[in-house]
Amino acid sequence: MKTKRIIAICAAIGALALSARADLINAGFETGDFTGWSQFGTGWRMGTGADAYTGTYGAVNDVLTTDSTGFRGIFQNIPVTAGDTYSFSVYIRAVNVESSESWLEVQWINSSGGVIQQLESTHVTADQPFTQMTILNAIAPLNAVTASVRGIVWKNTATQNDTDFHIFDNFAVVPEPTSAGLLLIGGMIAQRVIRRQSLE
Repeated sequence: MKTKRIIAICAAIGALALSARADLINAGFETGDFTGWSQFGTGWRMGTGADAYTGTYGAVNDVLTTDSTGFRGIFQNIPVTAGDTYSFSVYIRAVNVESSESWLEVQWINSSGGVIQQLESTHVTADQPFTQMTILNAIAPLNAVTASVRGIVWKNTATQNDTDFHIFDNFAVVPEPTSAGLLLIGGMIAQRVIRRQSLE
């Protein structure tokens, strides 16, 4: 009974250790700029105060009344392993939303730079406080070598009365360990603990 308890505890420790891995650079924008991130489209700036979910800074996109329709985004590419499972998240706050929407997007990319598949979270189409948007348990498809983690804003109509604001903070990528991997990690740790106990 004691051995089973040790194995369970060690497996849990292994899971925590794997889930703590952080691949994104400047995931919460706490450098005060877009270090690690690329941008396209207009309207991106650093925000403070209510524009940060935690810490000091958040990434703000201003959608102005004079803007043309179209997409704008921030993104960061990270290496992935085909067949592995990943979960992605970001906190999005939306203010004065009238003619735009926003979402978390992930593109699986092959070694030639081609997009194999695109995933999107629920779209934010109305005002909301900071809310976690997620893409959970996504399996990297065959030939995927990169995940492009993206905060996307789309201005979908030219009719607008006020500036829309979409704020992104605390992007996260969590590799989800397989049960086999956890058992292996837990078993290895448990063997060491049991061996040590037998020597005492």
